[in-house]
Amino acid sequence: MPAGDFALGLPSSLEGRGLIMGYGRTPITPGRYLEDSLRNLGVRVDVSETEVDFAEVDPRACAAVLFVESPSRPQVKVKNIHLASVPRLFWVHHGVNRWQDNLGLCGRYRPDLMLLSGVLYLASLFPVPVHFFPFAAASWIFNSSKPLAGRGHDISFAGTVRSHLYATRLETLRATEARFKARFKLSLRSNVYLEDLATLYGDSKIVVNCSADLFGHGLNLRVFEAMACGALLVTDKVLDFEKLFRDGEHCVVYDDIPDLLDKLEHYLTHLDEAQAIASRGHEVVLEKHTYADRAREVLGLIARVADERALGNTAR
Repeated sequence: MPAGDFALGLPSSLEGRGLIMGYGRTPITPGRYLEDSLRNLGVRVDVSETEVDFAEVDPRACAAVLFVESPSRPQVKVKNIHLASVPRLFWVHHGVNRWQDNLGLCGRYRPDLMLLSGVLYLASLFPVPVHFFPFAAASWIFNSSKPLAGRGHDISFAGTVRSHLYATRLETLRATEARFKARFKLSLRSNVYLEDLATLYGDSKIVVNCSADLFGHGLNLRVFEAMACGALLVTDKVLDFEKLFRDGEHCVVYDDIPDLLDKLEHYLTHLDEAQAIASRGHEVVLEKHTYADRAREVLGLIARVADERALGNTAR
């Protein structure tokens, strides 16, 4: 990860202290992208994949503990939570399909602040303050400005389809194949990650995003990664999308399958329009929505929570 992508300048409350991240680390999780970005900012990050014992957390060396939802790995346990004296944050990725599990983890971790990625409609279910903290692009992997006219794939999609949760997605991809496979080059069945996924997106004119049926249509990684790779993102309606992007300016939003097919036809035959939107999407993601941006944001949030806790202690 190139150090030049980040501007140093840590909050004074963190200087000389590090963070603990409690999560099940894998190479492709948002938590790992954030961890790498924090390290590149100059923050010392200690990762606990099994347990955080607050009896061993020294506030002179640790500024905060950040728990990250990791549904594919065993959840991090805590000990001696009553001894916790540093800010605690909990970053949640999923929506309705995991809200009860995350509510239970909220009770376990007792965070000062919940960070929610595109599932703000669940905010009222949690007994602590909530902050909108969407995914982002790992710009050291997902970053391409190759002109659309020189890309080999006309329409691409990468992701899971083998589940009852993705019935609409499968129907959408089948309709896209039926309409376009005889005239355009498609890649709709890829299941690739990291550099291979970046290569696919970076060689695609259009990337289609179709949310899972039961996940609440929240912002997913595909939204950010496709735009960071300079492709035209054509997406279904996503909750809280308008907080970050504008339809027709940064990407294209479709209503249903017929509308998707019509819009794909239009932009494949009006590549100058597709290029203009894709370029603006690429620009806004790299300017505002990389994990470097999220790392700086989370440091600011930690400093804010620390200040609020200090004021609360003074008031007592």
